Amino acid sequence: MKQDRGAAMIELALILPLLVMLLVGIVDFGRAYSAQVSITAAAREGARVLALGGNSAAVTNAVNGAKGSATVTSITPTACPVGSTGTSTAVATVVVSASFTFGIPFVPLGTKTFSASASMRCGL
Repeated sequence: MKQDRGAAMIELALILPLLVMLLVGIVDFGRAYSAQVSITAAAREGARVLALGGNSAAVTNAVNGAKGSATVTSITPTACPVGSTGTSTAVATVVVSASFTFGIPFVPLGTKTFSASASMRCGL
């Protein structure tokens, strides 16, 4: 019986870092998914503003208002062609890129760039 003393403590010391790393990884990937969903919603909101005749400053404001906690790095609006209001083929498109830094201990994933695009028919 004396030979087994401390075995549980050693086992815990060996396994605990892996369990903590797994837990932090699950939380971090949840944060990354939330950032992707946020920039998708921001791109959709920017495309709505652009399709209704907004300028690039209005699109930037709309995207920044809907981005949540994501770190937006670029916004690329493609406006409706002139004179195409109400046609079924004319679309306004917004592409939003954001960077996300993973913070999982001992796993060097670094910073990744997510992007989302949204298109809406012009002038409706």
